[in-house]
Amino acid sequence: MRKNILAGGVTLLAVAIIFGLSYPDGLLFSLPLAVLNIILGLVTKAPPGLEVQPRTGGIRLVIDRGVVRASIYQLVFTDFKLVLKRLSSANVTIILPLMLAVLGFLFLFIIGALIGGITGFSLQEFLTQRMRNKVENEAALTAVGPGDIEVRYDDLSEIRLAKNRLFLLSETNSFAASLPRRYSGRISPVLAKIFGSKFRAEESLGAAEAAEKEDEKRQHPRSDRGKFSRR
Repeated sequence: MRKNILAGGVTLLAVAIIFGLSYPDGLLFSLPLAVLNIILGLVTKAPPGLEVQPRTGGIRLVIDRGVVRASIYQLVFTDFKLVLKRLSSANVTIILPLMLAVLGFLFLFIIGALIGGITGFSLQEFLTQRMRNKVENEAALTAVGPGDIEVRYDDLSEIRLAKNRLFLLSETNSFAASLPRRYSGRISPVLAKIFGSKFRAEESLGAAEAAEKEDEKRQHPRSDRGKFSRR
């Protein structure tokens, strides 16, 4: 059960009822979406969080959520490679909430846009967790399928962790993954063991942003489709 989705659904239900007192026709849009959010909150499992040294052989660290551009990935660190399992694409993370927000605006203006946008987020979390479950059920954490990214450690020249940003750098390519903020302190020592002298933790967010801009200048516009293998 996802408490944040459930709480959002209950809040939307209260808003729908209050707003419906003055505009009953609006209930035809707001009430079903509020109920949908409550249902999604009940059926969506909480994300697993970090898994350090899981039982599966050869896997050192699993991070349940990392955002690269507009896609959500599960990051799986093995002894010799990193596999980014795509859980949600830009269609789910951006387009779906935007479409529902626009649709809601057409029905109920600002209130409708809010209801539609929150519902889009809830659907995103539900679909993302559903994909996590599929990967787990198929024992496919280290397999590289359509949309996944494979990064071999030998191809990397440096790995940086700055706040909630993980930078993967090679001689010609680089990209960054945004992680939940609460993970940084726990994953830093694990990454240091995996990558040794290639790993560097940066305390300054400003330094990290400057490094990212420097890397963007020297990389190909679609760098994660270059040297790093993507299916």
